[in-house]
Amino acid sequence: MKTLFRYQDIRISSDDSHLIISNSRISRKLDLSLGAPKTVSLSDDSGREFASAQKETADLAFIGMQAAHSTKRVQWHITDISAQLVPQSYKDSEHVKVSISMEEAFAETKYLREYLIYPAFPGISVQNTVSLQVQPLAFWTNRGGLNNKRYFTNQRESVADSICCAEDYRPELSVLFRGRTDETNELVVETPVSDQEFVCGNLLYCNGKDGSGFLFLQEAPPSEERRDLENYDFRITGKQIDSCCWGIHPSETYRGCKFTGYRHDLIVYSSSEEQKSLLKQFIRLRYPSKSMNIMVNPWGCGKFREYISEEFLIEEMKAAGKIHADFYQIDDEWQTGKSLSNLQNYNRRVREDFWTISRERLNGSFDKIIAAAEHAGVKPALWFAPSMNCEYEDWKAQAETLLAFYREYGFTNFKIDGVLIRTKKAEDNLRLLLEYVHEKSNGKVYFNLDTTNGQRPGYWFFLEYGNIFLENRYCHIYYNAEYNYHPEKTLRNLWDLSKYLDPADLQIEIPCTDDIQHETYKDFPDKCPDSYSQEYWAAIALFSNPLIWTAPSKIGESSKKILRKIADLHHKYRDQLIQCEIYPIGSRPDGASVTGFLAVDKKLKKSFLLLFRERLSQEENVAISLPFCSAAKWRRISGEGKIRVIENGVISVEMPQKQYLFAESL
Repeated sequence: MKTLFRYQDIRISSDDSHLIISNSRISRKLDLSLGAPKTVSLSDDSGREFASAQKETADLAFIGMQAAHSTKRVQWHITDISAQLVPQSYKDSEHVKVSISMEEAFAETKYLREYLIYPAFPGISVQNTVSLQVQPLAFWTNRGGLNNKRYFTNQRESVADSICCAEDYRPELSVLFRGRTDETNELVVETPVSDQEFVCGNLLYCNGKDGSGFLFLQEAPPSEERRDLENYDFRITGKQIDSCCWGIHPSETYRGCKFTGYRHDLIVYSSSEEQKSLLKQFIRLRYPSKSMNIMVNPWGCGKFREYISEEFLIEEMKAAGKIHADFYQIDDEWQTGKSLSNLQNYNRRVREDFWTISRERLNGSFDKIIAAAEHAGVKPALWFAPSMNCEYEDWKAQAETLLAFYREYGFTNFKIDGVLIRTKKAEDNLRLLLEYVHEKSNGKVYFNLDTTNGQRPGYWFFLEYGNIFLENRYCHIYYNAEYNYHPEKTLRNLWDLSKYLDPADLQIEIPCTDDIQHETYKDFPDKCPDSYSQEYWAAIALFSNPLIWTAPSKIGESSKKILRKIADLHHKYRDQLIQCEIYPIGSRPDGASVTGFLAVDKKLKKSFLLLFRERLSQEENVAISLPFCSAAKWRRISGEGKIRVIENGVISVEMPQKQYLFAESL
């Protein structure tokens, strides 16, 4: 084999019919005889083989187009193979990109397949681009009947990546993530996989009997938000797994179009423990520009529309400074265009004056408000909803609007709301907006990406641009008891998500007990959140980005004091927490659990615990296993309770009901 490229432990080598992409942890061997890559080996540093060499199909295909393996009449040809080093940026860590260019002359279609590999990490990612001169041969309709009747079976889906499992490996678990959090409290759906042919989710785990295996991660919106014609994300045929979903419906294609699909990641692991850890490590590699902060957003008080004025926001900045928040986010109604409902409910066309500062409510300027923020030591942030009803075709003008607010007033954080990425065009335009603002501000502008409603990026997409505004939960009559705030629900949602995601990517709401309107809960007394203290509510967000979800100038001094206490803890420890892998531990929150989170810094061998005992828990002493942690002693930082080490990696926890405990290893 001839070495084409080498960097650190990464080696790219080839001969006339094969290409090997490898580092010290993973090796993927590709057969190129079809004119397109076909994986015939996937192995780790111990020589463990995860893929079968008997694979017959190419690793990629586009729906309605002839795949490289489909017929002798249509031949694919590789026209170029190259490799290059990609330096670290806010979008990704340093890695090597291997590019394979292909063409299919019969339809005059060109393909580009890019492999991305990091030094010393057991994962390889792929991303595909297609340039079409004809439209795909596929039917599409919402009325049924036509969808599959005349499809060629080898053209029925877009395949982004594909593996034929080695004998000892099979798919075992898919994980689906739900957006539209205004409408659900079940954000993570884990589904055992046995004989299913079609599987949905962003994650698919394939395991062997010894706990080793590999996972596919689709960097795409939630399954239920996608636009692909296929109504599944993975297709399993015998031992073969096709990771589908390029992110484009065939009706969106046109002659001369060039389309790049979603990125798909393939990670191998040697044990169940490594399976958990490597996904966390990958997130840190993939999105290296992480930070944690505390933000105030007054929308949670339920009366922001009533309160908003220059005088109110000046007082809010003062109060936000007193509770030690980093940012204060001015929400919907600051603009001349009045409110998001004008776009979402009435389909208003956005004119130039829509995003000017309201003269009626704010005297046409943020000057006095920003001066108050600076005096209070608070950074200003702003709510914004780009033009979803024109597919963001005006992205450049709206990006310049955001940059004008950044340059004139110093806004470095914008909440992006009301998003609908119903088409590939909308998705690409929205990306252009985010990238343009980020780059023109020299990386100083950061975004909160709302995932509460609509077709939105979700948990695995656009994370290079900011973090996730997770959910709207209220404790007043504005909403309803089923989806109103309750600390047990917030804790459970965070616990479920943190099994896979990094809590540093999530904003977790902290409403104020002062805002409770008991009338909301009169028919559901068990759902009233006042059975837990304000400090308990606030502590839930310690390992994430606390979102103080109230108007701080309108709450009592005792509530401010508690919020300040938790904010001070966050400020003191977040630089250490941002370096940690964070895992859910204990029992899944259900109202009667002892539960929580473990943060582990493996390099420094330092750990933190955040534990909760829910109100119906009957266990005074609970044993909890701690993955990746062998601390012999713990020191309580805040909260109530005791921790005793039973054995290596197992602790005994004793704490009162409805209390939390924050501790560090010694």
